[in-house]
Amino acid sequence: MIPQRHEIRQAGVENAVLAIENLSITYGKGSEAVHAVRGVTLSIAPGEAYGLIGESGSGKSTVAFSCMGHVAGGEIETGSIKLKGENLLRLSPAGWQSVRGNRVAMVYQDPMNALNPAFKLGAQVAEALIRHRNMTRKDALARAVELFRQVRLPDPENLAQRYPHQISGGQQQRVVIAMAIACEAELLIMDEPTTGLDITTEAHILDLIADLRKRLGMAILFISHNLRVVAQVCDRVGVLYAGQMVEEGPASEVLRRARHPYTMGLNNSLLPIDGAVKRLNPIPGSLPDLRNVPGGCIFAARCAYATPQCKDAVPAIQVVGSRHVSRCIFNEILPLAERAAETRKRFGPEESVPPQLSVVDLDFSYARPSLALPFLNRKEQSKALDRVTLAIRPGETLGIVGESGSGKSTLARCIAGLRAPTGGSVRMEGQRLEPLAGQRSRDARKRVQIVFQNPDSALNPMRTVGEIVSRPIGLYGNASGPEVAKRTAELLEMVNLSERYLTRFPRELSGGEKQRVNIARALAADPDIIICDEPTSALDISVQAAVLNTLIDLRAKRGVAYIFITHDLGVVRYIADRVAVMYSGSVLETGPVREVFANPGHAYTEMLLSAMPRGERHARHAPEEIVSRARPVQGQGCPFADRCLRYLGQECDAVTPPLRLGRNGHMVSCHIPLRT
Repeated sequence: MIPQRHEIRQAGVENAVLAIENLSITYGKGSEAVHAVRGVTLSIAPGEAYGLIGESGSGKSTVAFSCMGHVAGGEIETGSIKLKGENLLRLSPAGWQSVRGNRVAMVYQDPMNALNPAFKLGAQVAEALIRHRNMTRKDALARAVELFRQVRLPDPENLAQRYPHQISGGQQQRVVIAMAIACEAELLIMDEPTTGLDITTEAHILDLIADLRKRLGMAILFISHNLRVVAQVCDRVGVLYAGQMVEEGPASEVLRRARHPYTMGLNNSLLPIDGAVKRLNPIPGSLPDLRNVPGGCIFAARCAYATPQCKDAVPAIQVVGSRHVSRCIFNEILPLAERAAETRKRFGPEESVPPQLSVVDLDFSYARPSLALPFLNRKEQSKALDRVTLAIRPGETLGIVGESGSGKSTLARCIAGLRAPTGGSVRMEGQRLEPLAGQRSRDARKRVQIVFQNPDSALNPMRTVGEIVSRPIGLYGNASGPEVAKRTAELLEMVNLSERYLTRFPRELSGGEKQRVNIARALAADPDIIICDEPTSALDISVQAAVLNTLIDLRAKRGVAYIFITHDLGVVRYIADRVAVMYSGSVLETGPVREVFANPGHAYTEMLLSAMPRGERHARHAPEEIVSRARPVQGQGCPFADRCLRYLGQECDAVTPPLRLGRNGHMVSCHIPLRT
């Protein structure tokens, strides 16, 4: 059922840059029609940042793409999208061409897919200026360099001559932003612009967005599943659930004092900002089938407060505060955040317990292309890991953090035997393991399993869930057919999936369900250690909470140890006992999570912690960067010397830092003594 027109009306719609009214979008026909967006109304004032939040599949990106005229395979059934009073839905294809990239610009989630790999970066930005501003190629290229300077890209003249693959992900995102602001668009749409970026790059991108908004006065539609980022960036926020707007209001009101049970559930799924180890409260269930939308309140099936009345009719919008509205029949609800949350103990083995797995002086180098060296019959080597030494004890969770390119995933693959290190060793209970998994004994392979970041690429699309999970049981166990089936069902139950999932294929599962199947498959081998490589980075906040709860429960029941790799410091602070901080292939700091977070000893760790989102406007700023200092020669001095705010000079450049010991096993690789 589509809500009645005019249920939500914003003040100042007449002057809005963007005004969407009663927008409904459907994909497919007849009984297979998916009602992706249903009666959405919102407006954005000049210079305002409006956040659109909700789980995957809630319709956020569909709304965004409709503002760009991209509704491939879909049909706009009702409503209007007005840009400064002009209804964009009435435009011809030629009219849309004059709007896209000119009056309305979009920054996509994956910058690499938004950039043409065959063209230089300067030329790609210049193209929009040539098309929409009738500039000469020379003037457009000069303007592109100036735009690169505005988005704080280093050495913009040189960068304009490079290709997308030659720069980092954060730099790619800045290029896409430069392209979006090239024609001084009236509306800037940002679809998950920081998802997948490491924490310092995210902080710099968000600072850049705030600066551009202040200088250019752009209206911004900001889409994200990260509520704390939205709270930092946006003035107002709208909450979408199953294609319907369920709450809207000032960001501080909606995200601190939510009035709709769904928004409360999202807030309740957030990791504690203070690092408390309370059990997370994810929203139960999943989005409804939008081919068969239930009557009444769309959220009733998952709502802790639902009554029979909730299923009778679609709730009308209720005014619950100044410019704050909620689609719920209750005016006052006890916030879910006030419910008592179960507190879990942070536990880890005693220091006297010998390591179960250890990494000793591990090196990994890869060949780097060079124009000169082929003629000399040599390859230039670049170190991805440099003498990494770590240990993990039975039942412990070791978090490994660092920016993209720090060597975290390379370390995971070397431990799992997916890559052969060029030096050092991986040891299990003191016994040296063969470099590659295929060379290791069956028992050694069984004891170390890995959960990859992207479950889509890790799960065979041609196999059912039952076949995927049961395969390791056959490989590493001696169970018979009936025992395998029983064990497979038990594993699914452990990750909170019922037996009905046994016959499903990966394409029939949500992102969180796929990741839980990934975890169940790793558990099927009955391992001692599971390596989790960014297992929650692409998940919705509620799904992330469910996956983290699952991992913690399994550790308590099975005594499994985790090596948990992520760029999300909040996740590590919540789940890990100890943490190792990596930069440029080296471990710069290790220690108990609480000690490292409370008293960071290395300047790099301080920089990472300063970039953590706090969930408030202006609560964090991008860490200060040093860009003029020469990068140290690899293998000499401190790898962080060129970015360090505590730089001592020649000593940092030329001398390998000593390992300084603090309390409770806290160790820092730095020339500066630890504070006591």
